[in-house]
Amino acid sequence: MNSMHLITDLIQEAKKELEAVRTAVNQRKINCEEISEPDFRELLIIECEIQMSQRGIFNPFVIDNDNDECIHKLWQYLTAGNGFKGSPNKGMFIMGGIGTGKTILIKGLAGVISKLTARSFLMYNAFDLNRMILNNGIEPYAKKPLLIDDLGKEQPIVKDYGTDTRPLMELFSARYDNGAITFATSNYKIKTLVEKYGEQTIERFMEMFNFIELIGKSRRV
Repeated sequence: MNSMHLITDLIQEAKKELEAVRTAVNQRKINCEEISEPDFRELLIIECEIQMSQRGIFNPFVIDNDNDECIHKLWQYLTAGNGFKGSPNKGMFIMGGIGTGKTILIKGLAGVISKLTARSFLMYNAFDLNRMILNNGIEPYAKKPLLIDDLGKEQPIVKDYGTDTRPLMELFSARYDNGAITFATSNYKIKTLVEKYGEQTIERFMEMFNFIELIGKSRRV
């Protein structure tokens, strides 16, 4: 009888632990259900123009046929519904050609999220982050919301005192285990990323990211 009570108590404790874990994961997701799409677009334009101005570009941010659908999907993601086909518990990965505006959009989205939730992102270029991991280790970048720009431009395997290391792959493994929210951009398609990082890392990507493709020609002049 005592062992039966013990097992029942263990099951109840396990259920409480499961509920606590699920609650913690849900608290990590990006969710701003109250913002309408017109308001989101207006705020996103401002945040994108902030990013452009920091580069010394004072032109207006233009929404057109090439980026309109992508922006609609970003709003769906942010509001965790409205027809969104991905998961609000995952991060965002914008893929597309050089100069299509991926970096401006993803950083603009991060700015909108910061304004609405007071949740800020660490933002690094993949090349720089590779070096920073070698200098500082993985821990500073393993749990906080993180935005990685130009993924795939870095050298996946680098020498650390004569030893081959894979800094970003190790970081993705840690962030995957921690359920950390990650945003990323890349000029490369999935096939090329598989060649760079291997199938195991890309399988983690599939569980970590919602993927959006940004179409169109380069906007750079």
